[in-house]
Amino acid sequence: MESLGLHFTHYEVKGKGKAPTLAVEYDRGTSTMIEEYCTNISISTVVTDSIVDSVIQRILSIGDSEGKIFVYEVLDAIDIKSKKRGESAL
Repeated sequence: MESLGLHFTHYEVKGKGKAPTLAVEYDRGTSTMIEEYCTNISISTVVTDSIVDSVIQRILSIGDSEGKIFVYEVLDAIDIKSKKRGESAL
């Protein structure tokens, strides 16, 4: 995504999913606990219509990854500092 010159937000989220959970050692390594939730990564970005397909193809070309891509229509974008609207705010 950085190679496309995009700004994005990266979140680490926890949830109950299909991914395996980790075994965590505690009490100086004498006990083991299985995490109840698995850690996932969520990435959000907003791009112009003209590069949506290239961003999707770049994500799909990453070899060993899983997940979902959701495409939403954004009605407007506003840069609070510069007061720009629309594509110029991106």
